[in-house]
Order: sequence, then structure tokens, then C-alpha cells
Amino acid sequence: MSESPSRRRGQHRDPVGAVFGAVWAVGNAAVIALLGVIVHNDFDTARLGTHPAANSAPDSTYA
Repeated sequence: MSESPSRRRGQHRDPVGAVFGAVWAVGNAAVIALLGVIVHNDFDTARLGTHPAANSAPDSTYA
């Protein structure tokens, strides 16, 4: 069996680097997903143009 030219016989895999790479990739995916959820909630088409006070119950102070 011949090994690929990029890996020599004395070289071993770097498990710490692979774990850090996986954590980095999962962290980036989580941040992108969270930002997507935030943007989706902020720009929800059903709520665009409405004010939060218009959706609340009237204040009984001025009755």
C-alpha cells in the first residue's frame, strides 16, 4: 500500500486540530442560524408597519 504524498510515514493526524476545527465550524453555523432567526423575527412581514402599542390593550388610566 502506498500512502499519499502529502502524508509521510512518521506523520500522524492532529486530533486536537480536528476538534478545534469542528468546534469552530459548529460555532459559526450556530451564530449564523441565530442571526438568521433574529433577522427573520425583526423583519416579519406580518408585523412590518405596526407598532407594538397598537397591539396592546388600552390603558385604563384615561377612562
